[in-house]
Amino acid sequence: MPVTVTIQDRDKKAAAEQAVPPAALDDYEMPGERREGTKAFAMWMLFIVVLVAGFSVAPATRGIGIGIFVWWLAACIGYFFVAPKIIMRRLRMQGNEIIVNAKSQPRLQAVLSKGSGVLGIASPEAYLLPEGISQIRIYTPPNFLLVTQATLDLLQPTEMDALILRHLVHFRQNHARRLMLMKLLNDTPPAARILIWPVGLYGFFLRMWWSDMAEMTADRLTLLLIKNHKVIASALLKQHAATDPLMGEHEITSQDVDAYIEQNGLISLEGREISTQYRLGQAIHENPYLEERLQALNNFAKSDEYKEALQRLADARAKKTGAPVAAAKS
Repeated sequence: MPVTVTIQDRDKKAAAEQAVPPAALDDYEMPGERREGTKAFAMWMLFIVVLVAGFSVAPATRGIGIGIFVWWLAACIGYFFVAPKIIMRRLRMQGNEIIVNAKSQPRLQAVLSKGSGVLGIASPEAYLLPEGISQIRIYTPPNFLLVTQATLDLLQPTEMDALILRHLVHFRQNHARRLMLMKLLNDTPPAARILIWPVGLYGFFLRMWWSDMAEMTADRLTLLLIKNHKVIASALLKQHAATDPLMGEHEITSQDVDAYIEQNGLISLEGREISTQYRLGQAIHENPYLEERLQALNNFAKSDEYKEALQRLADARAKKTGAPVAAAKS
């Protein structure tokens, strides 16, 4: 019986041959990220257990304790399992035209397929919404990615590739469920958040200890794969400029970000470029979270640890494929 091999199948096979050995990549996570994630989960569970147990000790308040447990369980099921399925069902109801595939969005599909193969994960479904707000969001289970047309219009192709790959890294690192929870909590009307306080408490702990470090882990591991920190920095800056109200006050454009990245910290003699660098530099400085991420990414790209990581990954791939070992280029 004849077998038809599609281009996408060949892409997956080629990517699988270049797959990153798990241990080689995991060693370069942001130090302490997993520990902080575990701490956030442990504190959340401890609070709920103590609260339920405290009310359940006395017969008069046992009903309150049981009610809190049921409340917590219902909120968890709703946000972690029911919500993503409802969102996916609504997306599928909009028709096949928003589904990312090799015909509708060949470049996006190629990045998803090849990136998933390199990272050793199943390729998630992806949907492209014709919306004017730039965003990329991940959901699980099942694993799927939501991208808006505004993001495609905002970013250059290489920057878009970098952001897609970053989100695949989040899937690989098991960040998706917690990141999804925080996005869903942001979408919940403030007046209704009191009704879902059990998962809101978990979101609070994640933001306090884990989320920043998880994003830095994604930055670092993506850099090891694309080997160009300027592309990642440019994509992050453009996304923040398009979605962050504080940066929006400075009226930063994509062209401003391109000029800022191109200057690479050098002072231009052109008045307009000086103004652009000042405005963008001030906008970054006013966002400590963004400034810290960009600084951490830049420091990692210049570190001996980064060079060592590239060489280690190159050695691991060469050993797997049987190819001669060559020095990795930073």
